[in-house]
Amino acid sequence: MKIAVLVKQVPDPNAVRFDPRLGDLVPGIQEVANEYDLYALEAALRLREQVGGQIVVASVGPARDALNRALAMGADRAVSIEGEGLPGDSWVTATVLAAWLRGEQPDVIWCGQETSDSGTGNVGPAVAALLDIPLVSNVVGWEFRDGVFTIEREIEDGHQFQEVAPPLVLCALSALPQPRLPTLRGIMDARRKPVERLGPADLGLDASELVPLVSWAGLSQPEAKAAGIVVQDVSPDEAAERLLVFLEARGLLG
Repeated sequence: MKIAVLVKQVPDPNAVRFDPRLGDLVPGIQEVANEYDLYALEAALRLREQVGGQIVVASVGPARDALNRALAMGADRAVSIEGEGLPGDSWVTATVLAAWLRGEQPDVIWCGQETSDSGTGNVGPAVAALLDIPLVSNVVGWEFRDGVFTIEREIEDGHQFQEVAPPLVLCALSALPQPRLPTLRGIMDARRKPVERLGPADLGLDASELVPLVSWAGLSQPEAKAAGIVVQDVSPDEAAERLLVFLEARGLLG
């Protein structure tokens, strides 16, 4: 079975700090593999252990550390797709990934439910739509038997089970088994595994197909909210009296 895993390199969520003077994140924050993507990779590794095959990981935009970690965890090869303006917004990222996936023709595509930097959750669904294959989101459990996946997904009021045959896109949540840590042997082996570097032109894409649909404004810090006043352990009449005094003192009564 050929399995593709989509990964993104993001600022370490545990190290992100906002600098109000710069109006941006504090520079120099370490970047790491997106957490949900690692759960997707762990699921892919377990699927390969069950049925055999190969795992190829791919990222749009600079992602050397994330791809190296994926190779050290056990992926067979990696593809880094870089170019001006990439990764762009989620639509541009999905367009690039779909173009690459058309050439790879994987049986299963695993990705994280969303990324910790933008948090749109759009890439997986957009890739599935562009490839015209089924998508199962919010995946928290799976089995593969007789050529069919039984997928457990988290929904608002419980869990839902679906049976889907490949090819398909699966979006992982952190309720899946914990991602394994790379071993020393895995880290050494990763240095010998192939990493292919592609640009949009290699995938038959031109600039007109990579125009973002979303633009982001600058970062800002939300205004701190004033602490409220809690009135308790008094009678309803006294509570109402205090409320009237409070509103009158602020000119809020007509």
